[in-house]
Amino acid sequence: MTSNFGWIGAVLCLVTLGGCASSGSAVPSPSKAVAAKPARTAQQITMDELLDNPRAHAVLKKHAPTVADHPQVSMARGMTLADVAGYAEAGLTAQTVQAIVDDVNKL
Repeated sequence: MTSNFGWIGAVLCLVTLGGCASSGSAVPSPSKAVAAKPARTAQQITMDELLDNPRAHAVLKKHAPTVADHPQVSMARGMTLADVAGYAEAGLTAQTVQAIVDDVNKL
């Protein structure tokens, strides 16, 4: 009968230590891991953010200057980017909305 201790020991070593010390690879410390910010969607990005945050406002102005500079844009406060894009008068194409979302997620 063969012993499975070698196999079980290797699995335990990988699970508990993130790898064996003899493997020669460093195990990153969990406390130093940087959590990635989850990407947001047009349904999550608000016009308040796009109007009040200078960097986000620059993104809006870059991709949709007519929306950013519209005299009644303050009426859209409280709406999401997706809500505003739903109005034909805004003139926001799906590509423009996605470009805004992508750039805001990089901030």
